[in-house]
Amino acid sequence: MAANLICCPGNGMNRITVGIAHSHPAVLLGLGSFIKDSDDIDIVFCVDNLDELFTKLRGHCVNVLLCQYEFDDPSSGDGLNLLDRINALDSKVRVLFMTTNSGIHVISAALARGAAGFIGKEKCDFERLVEAIRVAHGGNVYLPLTTANAMLSNVFRDRCGKVGAELLSPRELEVVRMICSGQSIVEIANRLSRSPKTISNQKNSAMRKLAVRNDVELANAARDLGIL
Repeated sequence: MAANLICCPGNGMNRITVGIAHSHPAVLLGLGSFIKDSDDIDIVFCVDNLDELFTKLRGHCVNVLLCQYEFDDPSSGDGLNLLDRINALDSKVRVLFMTTNSGIHVISAALARGAAGFIGKEKCDFERLVEAIRVAHGGNVYLPLTTANAMLSNVFRDRCGKVGAELLSPRELEVVRMICSGQSIVEIANRLSRSPKTISNQKNSAMRKLAVRNDVELANAARDLGIL
């Protein structure tokens, strides 16, 4: 059921129309509370499931869509798949994804496929929500400063122009595949006749290059990059 927060568009010219899609009603209300008093922004719809989202997109024209990156609905796939579906329906809508844990590789892929940016779910992120909407509506990309800095670091750290899996050495790639298959550091060390410390160092190096923070993000990155 869609959250009960709808604001009718005003009559002013050049107003920004916004749709919001998130599976948690509390988040919907929080987002709406930071937007609703803006002089140049109208909330057209708020929905908490994908069926409602696509119904609203078919019936309403919005400039910017604030959208959860991954819904619990197994049919939605990941955010990249969702972005493709949204773009196929309305190629003009600017999609701002909301997420707290997407790796740099995911953000880069989403931006390459037309996303207007990413925002977090903390209060400090919400406080810049209006700015993010205006940036996206203006045709630019919005990223939190920490995310933008991490992406720039990733670019400048690799001076050979390599991206994704190409950043990894053959040994790092081998370790990543084995980690993602569920093998422990000790098991990998025994199989490859290396020390556990060496395996751990290679794993950590791969994680730094892919800008991920834990095994779950490493597995997601490996899947997205076709490493597995």
